[in-house]
Amino acid sequence: MKILIATHNPGKLKRYQNLFADFANLELLSLKDLNITTKIDEPHNDPEENSIFKAKEYGKISLLPTIAIDEALSTNFLPENEQPGVFVRRFIKEKRELNDLEVIDIWKKISQLYPGKNRRFIWDFRMSYFDVQSNFLKTTKSIQNDFLANKFSKKINPGYPMSSFLIPEGYNKTYVELGSKDLLKIDKNNLAPFSTLLKSILVKQ
Repeated sequence: MKILIATHNPGKLKRYQNLFADFANLELLSLKDLNITTKIDEPHNDPEENSIFKAKEYGKISLLPTIAIDEALSTNFLPENEQPGVFVRRFIKEKRELNDLEVIDIWKKISQLYPGKNRRFIWDFRMSYFDVQSNFLKTTKSIQNDFLANKFSKKINPGYPMSSFLIPEGYNKTYVELGSKDLLKIDKNNLAPFSTLLKSILVKQ
């Protein structure tokens, strides 16, 4: 079964290709594989609505079953009016999307403004699956907890700049300093609902 992962982000693409790598009878395709250069906007303030919107729009373009993922971020130390929400790379809706280095730089400044221990990041991930042929839509949710490191790593994972300064719950190293086995283990635990949903879809095929 061919399924499109609707993202232009190389880090996100690699992450989910690894997560679903051992699924039998599944061929994951990227937007690049299909020469799709269109970038669909994320017009909503809710990650579920954004994931549904992207899955449907890219499904219409590709005519393939499509998976789209979106996320919202909250913290336990920023004021309510400064929480990133779905604007993780923009912070404020009207601003342009930040590149990797700009994301790291702005969080360095935030880290200095809000010092302390146990600065927690709570991620609300939503994955939507849409089959344009049958008009079938299904969405699921995953929660991930991370902590802000006191020291930012000099390494950068393209597409995932926050991995340079976020530490997964239960670990003492930033994501970018962890090996591939640990990263996959973390994702299989945190994103288990995504795998469960996809498995249920494949079983029905």
